[in-house]
Amino acid sequence: MSKFLLFLILTMSAFVSAANQDVLIGSGEWSPYAGAKLKGLGFLNDVVTIAFEQEGITAKFEFKPWARIEVETGNGYFLASPGWSIQEDRKAQYLFSKKPIIVSRSVFIERIDSQFDWKIMSDLKQFTIGSNRADYYVNALTEIGVKVQELNEYPQGIKMLLAKRFDAFIVNEAVGLKLIRDLSAEEQAKIQIHPLAYDENFSFLMFSKNYPNVEAFVEKYDSGFEKIQKSGLYQTMVQDLYKGKYD
Repeated sequence: MSKFLLFLILTMSAFVSAANQDVLIGSGEWSPYAGAKLKGLGFLNDVVTIAFEQEGITAKFEFKPWARIEVETGNGYFLASPGWSIQEDRKAQYLFSKKPIIVSRSVFIERIDSQFDWKIMSDLKQFTIGSNRADYYVNALTEIGVKVQELNEYPQGIKMLLAKRFDAFIVNEAVGLKLIRDLSAEEQAKIQIHPLAYDENFSFLMFSKNYPNVEAFVEKYDSGFEKIQKSGLYQTMVQDLYKGKYD
């Protein structure tokens, strides 16, 4: 048997073994993107589920704290976990989907009666910004001289913004819209999202290099994701995310 033929047989075997089976995905809680009690387990997990379904693969989920999810994905307990950015220090342990599950914006929520406004980063130095302490904004803003008030929970940030404890609250746009929808009509009328986004976030499906046949699963997921994009289903799911249908 030639080496090329052997290579083809082994490659095909990997793809066959990657189909018609269950895979375990790790997820934390991050409404409306991920949550054990959310529709479809949240937008990110719903996309992953449907993309794998296109290729005959059933995705099953376990929910744990995000830090633990990262470790257990790295050691191969989970095949993958959704919602991660590509960073150099992760490339040794992980593979990433070809395309992001979603490209989202980070935005500032402000009170309508406030003087908050900005055009360039240095403009932010005159304000106090609220941020969830788990988000990367804390370090990024502090490093450029912005005063940041750290919070433990996202709803706490909205309440403190309404109480004028700081000038603006920075958050992922879909998360912020969900927080606003949870407010009373009177409270909603007092705040708005500033039109200028802070940045864009590219959230990928992160795969463990220690999971058997991981390369085949990456290709299967990428193929399934492309199918739901071409069908228009993915675009509908994104619209549903921002309309609150994953809350």
